[in-house]
Amino acid sequence: MRRWKMSEVEPSLDDLLDDEIMIPVMRSAGVDAAQLRAELKRAAGRLGGVKTKPPSSSCCWAPA
Repeated sequence: MRRWKMSEVEPSLDDLLDDEIMIPVMRSAGVDAAQLRAELKRAAGRLGGVKTKPPSSSCCWAPA
């Protein structure tokens, strides 16, 4: 596992999603990297006041 020194470098989203610990975390959440990236993009848009397109399918943690 790569150790990130946050005071020295800020990892990119790709770096974080490729980190070996994220694979089992995403698997346990029932999402893959593409789904998580899309959810994070929508969340960033909401936080930034930008309107985003609603997801085509329900979110992994939304009740069915």
